[in-house]
Amino acid sequence: MGLGLIAGRYLMHNTVTSVGELERNTKAAVLGVIPTYAKEPMDISRLVVDKNPKASVSEAIRSIRTNLDFISPSNKKRLISITSTISGEGKTFVAVNLAGIIALSGQRVIILDLDMRKPKVNLAFGAENVRGISTILIDRHSAAECIQHTSVEALDFISAGPTPPNPSELILSPRFDQLIKELHQQYDVIMIDTPPVGLVTDGILIMRKADVPIYIVRANYSRKTFLKNLNRLMRNNQFGRMCTVLNDAQAQGSNGYGYGYGYGYGYGYGSYGMGYYEEPEPGKPTFGQRMKRLFS
Repeated sequence: MGLGLIAGRYLMHNTVTSVGELERNTKAAVLGVIPTYAKEPMDISRLVVDKNPKASVSEAIRSIRTNLDFISPSNKKRLISITSTISGEGKTFVAVNLAGIIALSGQRVIILDLDMRKPKVNLAFGAENVRGISTILIDRHSAAECIQHTSVEALDFISAGPTPPNPSELILSPRFDQLIKELHQQYDVIMIDTPPVGLVTDGILIMRKADVPIYIVRANYSRKTFLKNLNRLMRNNQFGRMCTVLNDAQAQGSNGYGYGYGYGYGYGYGSYGMGYYEEPEPGKPTFGQRMKRLFS
């Protein structure tokens, strides 16, 4: 029975659990580690760094902002894309709060929600999604008509807008490049929340335009095979500036991170790239999680 338990735990240990595993298994630079935001339950991603500037999450994201300056200097206009393999890894949370931290440093920042199939940025700010990127790219609205303001003075966003039947074609259109040029005249940083690259190709198209593409890996959630896909993505597309962030990291007594457990994100594309359906509700363990608890 003992050997069976050991074998079971070994076979079920197929997720990234620490920053050390991330550093060993990917060629991308690791920007930092983000701990759990445990002050309040979150069923959707929200901006928290402005309300809790001294929290461990805020300190961790400040560290990421500092490391980001080494890769792309803050005195230049920057286009930063945030993506992940699947839904639920926290890319919207990281995009919104990293943008907030940069805006609090004095730079003008705007977030673009390019995940037009499953938009979430507007939910993070409790705003509507009647118009946005999709209506700008078909020339129904101007960028100025779609910019929405937030509680942080230097931080704005444009929601995804109504879901179009052809998001990839819209992103490839000259109108998208024109939009980026227009926004760079007003903003120092354009932060793009992209679709998960393990499900659709839209994210890769945006990453090719970014000065710094950032790939989110969630501890105890993202599979180790995702890192192989990340390395392949870097190799095939020559992403020399690809960076990663470990989100929702466990406590690591030896390295001093001291992080806890768990985000609970709502709905998304579905688990591990198997289609567009609702993910398990927060707090309701999956079969794999129940088995892990049994053997732990």
